[in-house]
Amino acid sequence: MFFKKQNSELDKFAELLNQGVVALFKERGEIKFTSDPVMERKRLIEFDGRMRADGMEKFENEPTYVSAVNFYANEKDMEKSKTLGALIIYVEQTYIAKLMKMLRYPPIDDESDDAMRDSCGTLCNIVSGRFKSEISSAGYIELEMSHFMNYRNSAFSGVNFCYNEYDKYIIDFEIDKKKRLVIEMTMGAVPKR
Repeated sequence: MFFKKQNSELDKFAELLNQGVVALFKERGEIKFTSDPVMERKRLIEFDGRMRADGMEKFENEPTYVSAVNFYANEKDMEKSKTLGALIIYVEQTYIAKLMKMLRYPPIDDESDDAMRDSCGTLCNIVSGRFKSEISSAGYIELEMSHFMNYRNSAFSGVNFCYNEYDKYIIDFEIDKKKRLVIEMTMGAVPKR
C-alpha cells in the first residue's frame, strides 16, 4: 500500500472549521447546537483519484443534498486543478429549507430540486468562506476557493482532494437534538505567511 504524507496540522484545521461554523451559525441566525459538535478523524476513501462523498450514509439512507468546494494555494494551482483541500456539506433533504430559514435566508421552494441544491450550495459557500478566513487569520496564506458543486444524495464522480493527504475530518452538528448537518474536510499542508 502506498502511504501519502500526512498534514501534521489537520487537527488544528478541523478545530478552526468547527469554531468557525459554531460562530457563523450564532452570528447569522443565533442558532445554538444541542450539543458540542462531534469531530472524528478518519481515513478518506479514494476511488479513481477522487474522494468519496455519499450523503445517504450520513442520514441513515434519507435523501440528502451535498455540496462541495475545493481549496487551492493560489490561482495558478486552481487553473491546473492542483487541489489543496476540500470541504463537503451534507444536509438532509427534509431539513434544508428550515435550516436556511433559521440562517435568515429568504424562503425557498422545497418542491424545487434546483432551489434545494442552490440552497445547499449557498450554505457550503458561506461555511467555506468562513473557514478560508479562519485559516488566513491563523497565519496561513490566503487560499483560493472554487465555486460550489451540488449533488443530490452523493457526488457520484467524487470530489477532488490533495493527493498528499489521506485523512479527513467528519463533523456532525446537532440541532433540536438531532443530527442536522455534517461537514467533511480534508486539507494538505498549507504554507504559512
